[in-house]
Amino acid sequence: MTRKILMHVGPVTIDYEVLAAGLRGDTGFTSQEFIYAMSYSMKFLRKLMGADQSYQPFIIPGGGTSAMESVTSLLRRGDKVLVVSNGVFGDRWKQIFNRYSVAVDVIKAEPGEYVKPDDVEKAVKEEKYTLVAMTHVETSTGVRAPIAEIAKRIRDKVELIAVDGVSSVGAESVKTKELSIDVYLTASQKAIGVPPGAGLLVLSERAVSRLSDESVAGYYLNLKNWIDVMRNLEDEKGSYFATLPVHLIFMLAKAFELIEKEGLENRIKRHERVAQGIRAGIESMGLDIVAKRPEAYSNTVTAVMVKKVNPAEVLKAVIPEGLELAPGVHPALAGKYFRIGHMGWVNQNDVITTIAVLERVLKRLGEPVNLGEGVRAVQLTFT
Repeated sequence: MTRKILMHVGPVTIDYEVLAAGLRGDTGFTSQEFIYAMSYSMKFLRKLMGADQSYQPFIIPGGGTSAMESVTSLLRRGDKVLVVSNGVFGDRWKQIFNRYSVAVDVIKAEPGEYVKPDDVEKAVKEEKYTLVAMTHVETSTGVRAPIAEIAKRIRDKVELIAVDGVSSVGAESVKTKELSIDVYLTASQKAIGVPPGAGLLVLSERAVSRLSDESVAGYYLNLKNWIDVMRNLEDEKGSYFATLPVHLIFMLAKAFELIEKEGLENRIKRHERVAQGIRAGIESMGLDIVAKRPEAYSNTVTAVMVKKVNPAEVLKAVIPEGLELAPGVHPALAGKYFRIGHMGWVNQNDVITTIAVLERVLKRLGEPVNLGEGVRAVQLTFT
């Protein structure tokens, strides 16, 4: 059997200790083990998000999209929302809000770029918005936006700021409190390194004050229905609104223990170093990266352009070589690129293997690459 390295944009490779933590039977949502795991996980989530005790953590069923849609809990009929979109998942904010009775404006960037802080600031000066929603790392292109600069420029001009940190939390610097961001959200299956199944977010006091029966939100993802459950569980008291993913929470708690042991700053540095290795290998191989400028390179996703081959054939060809990558999903770049995910428990040896496999496969498929130069560049980066 061929061993496989999952260099995907999510789900990612799961540490065996994390997987094993979920292997238990006869454990319900009222068990003390589960209640403790939830309590610990919510407390650690604040640290992960760079938040303090003034922020309310939530761990809800679903994933990144459920966390995003739960933000509608803060909106009322007729509110205006500005979506800052750098790609497919920035557009998802628009697709969500368009299902509700709120007004939505969108600022978009070209593929590989991010919306400039000047443009966001200009928009909020010209129009009164209740909420600005943006994306830290755009998973479809690997572009990292300058969240800190944007937040500082618009903080006193809008009521609420929400950030999709699905492909950043756990691998990029996240300073929710310092930047006075109202909602920061992520998913279990990305840089946290847990299987899919949970959306995670923190809300500021200002955001919590917006939870009311006047919300446009529905039922299941309405955070007003979850907040007492979250508070009770953090205080180690059993509570119920709807069934949480019990076994996943045990895995999440174990992942948080391992992150705490590694140290969050060390974890971010590891991701940064791994990302540097990936990019060095890709560029030395002779391929281009979708993100158009170094400050937009992320620690978690690298989107790679190809010149001659069909990227779908590349993804198919790397599987027998023991590697799984992610397809490109940005419609403007259809048939032109694929993505490498490098987050979670990824290490330097995973990078060397990834670049080595890509060199062999691309050469065999007829893509003009500098065979051996990618691996050499990775080794030099890590030396």
